[in-house]
Amino acid sequence: MAKPDQARVPFVLLNYRSMEEISRRMDPLTNALKGFRPRLAMEFEALGISIKPEYYRVGCLFSALIYGLMGFCLIMLVLMGSQAMVMKQKILFGSGAGFLFFVIFFALHLYYPRMMVKTLAARSDKDLLFALREIMLSINSGIPIFYALKNVSLGNYGQVSEDFAKVVKQIESGVPEKEALRTLALLTESEYFRRALWQMINVLETGSSMSTALPGIVDALELYTYRNIRAYTSNLNFLMLVYMLVAAAIPSLGITFLVLLSAFSGIGVTMDKILMLIIGSAIGQVVLIGYMASSRPDVFGG
Repeated sequence: MAKPDQARVPFVLLNYRSMEEISRRMDPLTNALKGFRPRLAMEFEALGISIKPEYYRVGCLFSALIYGLMGFCLIMLVLMGSQAMVMKQKILFGSGAGFLFFVIFFALHLYYPRMMVKTLAARSDKDLLFALREIMLSINSGIPIFYALKNVSLGNYGQVSEDFAKVVKQIESGVPEKEALRTLALLTESEYFRRALWQMINVLETGSSMSTALPGIVDALELYTYRNIRAYTSNLNFLMLVYMLVAAAIPSLGITFLVLLSAFSGIGVTMDKILMLIIGSAIGQVVLIGYMASSRPDVFGG
């Protein structure tokens, strides 16, 4: 689960206290927005966010309105120096841009918790293989499942350790083991983590051996990890080819093409055109590098 200081939703301009105060004063608006994103309550529970979803929706609306106003002011500031448009056209264009800003940020605010839950699931998958292997070794050594989970919660397994620490805390407070594991299984978005948890729950309910239930999940997760590495490797070869084209071929050939074009058409090769070509190439390189970094599978502690 997310720690309290990590539970803030990015890009939302209002804090949770302000959201609650505004929502309490605008009950009709709060009720009108209840139909948006019904799964917010479950996502907030997984993220450790304590605010009520209905308060968050109202906060999203007002935060998006602020972004819309900022977009309107920004576009109007840009258009003020233009002589090709009358003031009415500028206001209409700025209003349209502001409304677009409002819609985009309102949707972003509502769906960002979903993205945060997916990020937690990816963090869980990153260390899940080694955590399950330690649980298997502990159980095969005769250690009870509770102490096996506790050892993992005290280990360096990232998000998996944090999730199992929550389970251990619930068990120590009197919650049955299978109920604590079921709560985590319903909250996590990691497919293999969920499957492993349900295997543990089934073993606890049927009384069968835990040592025979987990190896299948571990083998499937290991195969899935290797498959991700191979897919990324094959995709990386194509991305490197595109990167070389954007970084080396396009700038040099582009300048050569501009020189040839200027000889036939009279269009001069100015410093502005060269700078635009260089800036475009730099932006393309940054985008490609960012995509390669974001698509890299986080496995084996990577």
